[in-house]
Amino acid sequence: MKIILSIFFVAIACHGLAQTPSEAALLKFSNKIFKWETDNQVDSLEKTFEPKFVVVGASGEIQTKKEYITRLRGGNFVHNAIDIQDCSANILNNTGTVIGKGIFTVTINGKKVSLRLSYIEVFTRPEQHRSWTLLAMHASALQN
Repeated sequence: MKIILSIFFVAIACHGLAQTPSEAALLKFSNKIFKWETDNQVDSLEKTFEPKFVVVGASGEIQTKKEYITRLRGGNFVHNAIDIQDCSANILNNTGTVIGKGIFTVTINGKKVSLRLSYIEVFTRPEQHRSWTLLAMHASALQN
């Protein structure tokens, strides 16, 4: 039930902005990635990340695809819940971005914390009408 409510609130939070159908589809894909993170579906994430994928965490730490996947599989970093409060998408040719804000509840080395973050995701695709892949993510801590 918690997962269903989370998805519902994400859909509401992201639905209010005027988005093209393509941008709305990209938002839906972004939400699917967040669900995979909270469900610990690392194999699905790995297939979605570009080979040159990079993530910059709120602490400024930079991780490659291999490093991030290893971290997720290691169990020392777990996404417990992601509550997106605001998001929007933009697409230009074969590049898409999703920016937003939310509460990310994670367990790091056994300690559960909730972080209020802004984020940007950068998506790419080889050709229009092909599947999106995630090239980069960056998160920044917001003041409460």
